[in-house]
Parts: sequence; structure tokens; C-alpha cells
Amino acid sequence: MKVGQDRTRACWRGVALALAVLCPSSGALAQDSWTPEQREVLAAMEELSDSTAPNGTGADAYGAVLAEGFSRWTIGSAVMNDKHDWVEGVREWFDEGWRVADRQTQHLEILIRGDLAFTRRMVEETYLGPAGEQSKSGAALAEVWVRSDLGWRLLRVDVHPLADT
Repeated sequence: MKVGQDRTRACWRGVALALAVLCPSSGALAQDSWTPEQREVLAAMEELSDSTAPNGTGADAYGAVLAEGFSRWTIGSAVMNDKHDWVEGVREWFDEGWRVADRQTQHLEILIRGDLAFTRRMVEETYLGPAGEQSKSGAALAEVWVRSDLGWRLLRVDVHPLADT
């Protein structure tokens, strides 16, 4: 195993997978209404989220919502993940029996400029482990989504972990 993979795994467990899972499963919306285009972005977020929920479709479905060139960075960390590394981390996490048991999302902004969507949101997640253990984490997310022939795909996410939630 490469050193980068070891770092990725450590970052993975430390910050908790679902900080990148990014979902609108339940949550508050910062604006009163969304345009049809913004709702398309919200639907892509939901698709990403559904893959890691109990009975979710797993890493391959998760990876299908990520754009080529995807990158993930946890603010304050020297580790950045590309699509392959991140999807393999999701696969390991999923194979170990972890799932997102609950997710609360507050969507702050979806700004669309051409084929790019810039989003900001707050996410709090509860994870359920293979032995029934639970943990929680929260994060502020800044994302860039890109429109493709397949719909909106996540190109970049910057994650700022929040203090214990």
C-alpha cells in the first residue's frame, strides 16, 4: 500500500466518510425557493447521498456521481483525494459495514454560472457501524458541480469539519 493510501485511510476515518457524502436527505433551505436548474443540482446531491444510506447502492453508484477530475480536500489537512482514491475509501468504508444512518443538511446557496454550480451547505451526519456503534460529525461544505451529458456531477468539494455536533 502506498503512503498516500495510508494517509487517505487515516483521513477517512478521522473526518468520517460522510462529510463528503453531501446530501440533502433532510434539512433546511436557506432560500425560499429553488429554480428548476437548482433543483437538478439538489437531485444530484440526493443521488450521491442515497448511495451511502442503509441499503444504499454503494461505492460504484457514489463514484458515478463524481466528475472526472474530482478532488476532495479537508481544510487544515495536507491530504487531497482524487476520484479513484476517494471511491476506494468509500468502498472500504461500505465493505466494513458503515452507513450514514441520519443526515441533516442546511443548503445555504446554489449559484449556477453556465455549466458550473457553486454550492455551500452545512451537514451533520450520524454513522452506524457494523456492530451497531454510532458516531456523529458535522461539516461546512463548499462544492463545485459541473453539468455533463449525464447530468450534474461533483467536481470538487472542500470540507471544513465543525466542532463536535
